[in-house]
Amino acid sequence: MSRLSRVLVVAVVALGVAAPSASAVADKKLGNTLGAMWKEILETPRLQNPFTGGPPLCVDLGGIVAPFAAPGVSSIECTVKPGTKIFVAAWSAECSTLEGDPFLGSDEATLRACARAVNAGITAVAVTLDGKPVGLTKVSSPLQRLNLPPDNIFGAVPGSCCTQPQGLPYLSVADGWVALLHPLTPGAHTITIDVAGEFPDTPLPIHNTTTIIVKPGL
Repeated sequence: MSRLSRVLVVAVVALGVAAPSASAVADKKLGNTLGAMWKEILETPRLQNPFTGGPPLCVDLGGIVAPFAAPGVSSIECTVKPGTKIFVAAWSAECSTLEGDPFLGSDEATLRACARAVNAGITAVAVTLDGKPVGLTKVSSPLQRLNLPPDNIFGAVPGSCCTQPQGLPYLSVADGWVALLHPLTPGAHTITIDVAGEFPDTPLPIHNTTTIIVKPGL
């Protein structure tokens, strides 16, 4: 440990401030990734967006790929280069200042409560990778500020502000069960997702199969 590191540790103890646990830091990173994924999806133009008839997305988050499809789609395929981590959003929901009830909020607190509330009816979420169980973490995202394209899925004025008639900025918070997989070996890998319970406007249970093809030379 460096001298500076030792000084910082002593300072934290002296001030009586608890350093965040490794699990808390990991959960925060997962929450950040969930928010980044949803931001990318909500900012995707209508014709390319899974929620308005577009194909499933392999959301590129810079060294991480997040497969995503609208509810009801039973299979996804993403081709990635070696060294890519896979973010599995096994089940997640988001609330924004752009949607109607029960997905509407006005600020960070109400959006976070909203996203957790709409997920309250989910009773089971299970994931396997090549037949082996994958551990999941329940996280919420930080507040996301959206910058919508002209042809956005909400039919809102492009940019970052404002919804009408409320005059609110475009904000979103997500909540869900996620995992971050280490880079997979070259070849095809199968991820299965099973979700049970109740969710507004979405028939459950859901079964999804995601195929990840790790292809050298991309």
